[in-house]
Amino acid sequence: MNTEKKPKATKSQRTIRRSKLISFIALFIICVIWVLPLLYMIGSSFKSDIDLQLHPEKIFPSSFKEWTIDHYAGFIVREGQVDNMPFWMLNSIWSTALNVFLTVVMDLIVAYALVFFEFKGKKFIQKFMIIWMTIPGVIGTAPSFTIYAAMMKALNITSGPARFAYIYMWLIVPGSTGIFNILLMRNFFATIPKEIIESARSDGASSSSIFFRLIVPLAKSTIMLIILFAFIGSWNNLLWPQMLLGAEDSKWSTITVALAGYTGGSSWGQVGVTMATSVFAMIPIAIVFLFTQRRMIDGLVTTGIKG
Repeated sequence: MNTEKKPKATKSQRTIRRSKLISFIALFIICVIWVLPLLYMIGSSFKSDIDLQLHPEKIFPSSFKEWTIDHYAGFIVREGQVDNMPFWMLNSIWSTALNVFLTVVMDLIVAYALVFFEFKGKKFIQKFMIIWMTIPGVIGTAPSFTIYAAMMKALNITSGPARFAYIYMWLIVPGSTGIFNILLMRNFFATIPKEIIESARSDGASSSSIFFRLIVPLAKSTIMLIILFAFIGSWNNLLWPQMLLGAEDSKWSTITVALAGYTGGSSWGQVGVTMATSVFAMIPIAIVFLFTQRRMIDGLVTTGIKG
């Protein structure tokens, strides 16, 4: 029998183990705090109306017979009529997809210019962008809405498809980029050796060829990261869409605006529908996360903030 004793851990090793244990406990507590409301929402969406009223404190239905999918049943057809849910989801999906596409394109172009082109005022622009990040975005809400209303009045857009297109243009375009995302892309481009670009140019490659055939393929991980950030930000946006769509036809709403309208219900059945709708609205975010999470860590590692 091997009776050799394992060497005692050094002081530094014990300190590292203690730090890891404390970090694990802290992260576990934070995860529980964040995940508990999510589990409660999912569990409550499957509760019957009676169970919601009698056992609101429980995360999941109190018994097997109290499980139900009735709160999900009316998402397509409710009371013999087509429900508004498909319209809300469709509005959110196409507007968010267009916002993400414009964000990625604009971030790529701006970051490429900041890293690989030389022009006057380049350093000032980069410093100004960092300073501008400290200003809350909500400050620009009132001026933006004033311009939006003034242009609508000047163009005499009153109703119909033109009004719908105008509102969604203002819903999509103003948020179709962000300084944080631009800096992420810029910091990744800064890690690419400029010798590669110079070599491609010496071989006769144009700027567009270098951009599409060399730079963009290298930036896949960062692009996936920006897609995730942009999708979540656009999909969950509430204040600005609510200002633009609050007085319009309910079928024009996005899913977040529609969910805000659900919160006023007082009956327990309405609570169940609210929970089910919230769970349903999370599905696109979960799908996007599953497709981007593999490259998300790579994107974070390669985009450290640099001065």
